[in-house]
Amino acid sequence: MAKGKILIIDDDVDICTLLKRFLERKDFEVHTAFKGLEGVETAISQDVDLVLTDFRLPDKDGLSIIKEIKAKKQHLPIIVITGYSDVNQAVKSIRLGAYEYVTKPIYPEEILLKIEEALKHKKADPLQVEDKPEVNPVPKGSNLKKPKKKVDQELSADILQGNSAKSKNIQKLIELVAPTTMTVVIIGESGTGKEIAARLIHNTSDRSDKPFVAVDCGALPHDLAASELFGHVKGAFTGAAGDKKGHFEMADGGTLFLDEIGNLSYDNQVKLLRVLQERVVRRMGSEKDIPVDVRIIVATNEDLKSAMESGKFREDIYYRINEFKIALPSLRENKDDLDDLVAFFINKANNELAKDVKSADYNVMKAFKSYSWPGNIRELKNVVKRAVLLTDGDQIKEEVLPIEILQPGGISGNKDLLSSLVLKDVVERAESQAILKALEVTNNNKSKCAELLGIDRKTLYNKMNAYGLLEK
Repeated sequence: MAKGKILIIDDDVDICTLLKRFLERKDFEVHTAFKGLEGVETAISQDVDLVLTDFRLPDKDGLSIIKEIKAKKQHLPIIVITGYSDVNQAVKSIRLGAYEYVTKPIYPEEILLKIEEALKHKKADPLQVEDKPEVNPVPKGSNLKKPKKKVDQELSADILQGNSAKSKNIQKLIELVAPTTMTVVIIGESGTGKEIAARLIHNTSDRSDKPFVAVDCGALPHDLAASELFGHVKGAFTGAAGDKKGHFEMADGGTLFLDEIGNLSYDNQVKLLRVLQERVVRRMGSEKDIPVDVRIIVATNEDLKSAMESGKFREDIYYRINEFKIALPSLRENKDDLDDLVAFFINKANNELAKDVKSADYNVMKAFKSYSWPGNIRELKNVVKRAVLLTDGDQIKEEVLPIEILQPGGISGNKDLLSSLVLKDVVERAESQAILKALEVTNNNKSKCAELLGIDRKTLYNKMNAYGLLEK
């Protein structure tokens, strides 16, 4: 029996498909709508337990969707997906009755936790009983079982498939620190697999059957970051319609992964220090301390020691979290793993795309080994997947590679590339190269990259996704 019926409203087909498949694997019945009007009509007319909606849709915005659904089904939980730049809209959504919001980029496991929390809250509130079958309560920890071996193998392969000395050393460090309770700092450029390494530590620890909660500190809205991390009680601020667990409580007994920790505001660094010292959290608006048993793993692509010395990062937090350090090499520093990684990603793409590509030819591998890979393993994965999709035979050829791989220095002077001078292609290629250069200049710090490019963080994520620079 399904845990509940979820309606996803989003015009991004890829996001709908990703979430639908993920939630169906977690025993939910999932329906999708690609327009706001269609979604509202479905939510009102059908027996839906929860709505997950993007804030920006072609025909409606999130506020209109919330108003129209709540007018007919006041107690139907609505979770809003919003971009980093939409903090004000997120607050308005909460005030209109949305149960919660999720900021992009999307982490399916985070959404799953919020969905289960919303359904539990809905069932526990006697005022929210509707004329429909009662949603079965989700057993505590039901979504937190130890991942299947297949998933573990994929995680390992994404970062440790290679046989280089550096990869083997990382594996040894992970195996060494995993059974301990030490706080781990993972250092590496964007795309080197910091979250994958964190998940491997969790999966091989004694906490593997407990939650793994990943938080992108760079995407936490400043006004609501404390609520996201530490939770709030009903009435803590305008729109706080009920009690809400923060990420620390969600990860109780398990592991909390704080990505880009250097982007936490000073105020939230102070609150984080208290949790690290006393192992208790206090929800916003509450005077009660809640004990938490959480292992902390943090990741950064910047020099925290320099940030500490400049006053941007608290010294006391730096020394408290810096118990064990793992540095992940960039792909350009570890090209000994290229052959193994390419073979692995070809096999993975074959499984996902129902293809039967055997290998990449000599010229392709030569181009790969000459390229600097600013997007690291994540970029390699996406390039290989695209190449497998475009390959008709059983071997990847040069013609299916992106132009920046074949001509990393640009296209000027190459007459053979005149056919690619369609204005749209030129603009996209220029944007892609500008993003890659900005990522390199800012040491892959996406917040600083967005600022350098003169765009907001959400726009940067969208463009990186469009150009295959983000993990799908």
